[in-house]
Amino acid sequence: MQKGRRAYAVVTYDGADISGAVSSDLLSLTYTDNSDKADDISITVQDREGNWAGPFYPKMSSGGGG
Repeated sequence: MQKGRRAYAVVTYDGADISGAVSSDLLSLTYTDNSDKADDISITVQDREGNWAGPFYPKMSSGGGG
């Protein structure tokens, strides 16, 4: 019997590879390749244990690409 195809994401946040942390909590990942503007990515994780409210909680950016 052949095994089904699998996809995985390599996720880097603030310079750190958080792929292992994301893989256990990942609910969905969507990537949109926009031709006329910047591409979009959306990652949805579960947070039953409160892991994402700490050091991986997204920080707001004022822009400017840095």
